Amino acid sequence: MKHTTTFQGWNIVGLSTLTIGAMVAVIWLFYGIDEQAMRMAIRATARTSCILFLGAFVASSLGANWSNYFTTWLLKNRRYLGISMAVSHIYHAIALIGLWFATSGVTPKFDPGGTFGYLLLIAMTITSFDRPAALIGQRAWKILHTTGMHFFWLAFTLEFSLRIQQSMLIYLPLVILLVLAIMLRLSKSRMQRKLPS
Repeated sequence: MKHTTTFQGWNIVGLSTLTIGAMVAVIWLFYGIDEQAMRMAIRATARTSCILFLGAFVASSLGANWSNYFTTWLLKNRRYLGISMAVSHIYHAIALIGLWFATSGVTPKFDPGGTFGYLLLIAMTITSFDRPAALIGQRAWKILHTTGMHFFWLAFTLEFSLRIQQSMLIYLPLVILLVLAIMLRLSKSRMQRKLPS
């Protein structure tokens, strides 16, 4: 029996945009537009970004190890999961700007890692479209996206590991998933190195 679904492609991006936007709106509606609410929105959008990132991060590795409907869907839609992560991080940036206003314009500490991450995310999002990807070439595209994916893996893993004591039920499962994800990626790389021999 052939599986069909309309939940793919740009529908994923659209639903992610609406769902995460609604989540942020509910936080601000119930908690107000203050520092606490902004920090809640920042943490929530970091988690949604991580979940979407994981889908794109493990797509090719899962597809190489298991062939089924889910892994095929994941591989087919990893571009749109990545773009959805970028949308989630736009909400994250809005909440960060909101925090700046909520704290009466107290200048936040410069975060070079966060700034670099946003620059990477912008470059990766732009080159997720065919024409920009063709302009930079396949080799440059692969370097950019491989570097970006591993940077975000490291950033999420470090950030969430530091927050496990604050909320183990939320952050421990995410860290476990991140560790399993990198193990999958490493196992795929090992298999690819063995194939020529």
